[in-house]
Amino acid sequence: MVEISKADWKLFRERIGDWQEQYMEKLVKKYIELLSSPGNASH
Repeated sequence: MVEISKADWKLFRERIGDWQEQYMEKLVKKYIELLSSPGNASH
């Protein structure tokens, strides 16, 4: 098992919010593209 230092955990906790935010922005842009494209909703 790999030991994770307290410093690494602290850094991870500080950055996870930004990573989640960036991921959600990427998803939202993709959904906007899909919903804005012409064609039937079922395709």
